[in-house]
Amino acid sequence: MTLPRRVEDVYPAVEKLIDDLKSSGHVRLATILDHRMHKVAWTSGSELFEELQRLLSQALESEAQDLPEVTKDQMRQIIKLINSYFTQA
Repeated sequence: MTLPRRVEDVYPAVEKLIDDLKSSGHVRLATILDHRMHKVAWTSGSELFEELQRLLSQALESEAQDLPEVTKDQMRQIIKLINSYFTQA
């Protein structure tokens, strides 16, 4: 797995996470993330990032026992990248 390093990497990283979630049977979370990425009209990238950060953090807290470790690592890396975006902004 290639870890995201730049803010531009968030989008493909989330797309990969969605695919991985679907493959591992976590369709509900994948569907929610896909909806936020493609169906909601955000006023800014920051707004989308805040929502992704919230969703991923909640999922790590509530669904962590059911998620594969590699998926949890993906989620943590995306959250870390989003956090770095907000500290640089």
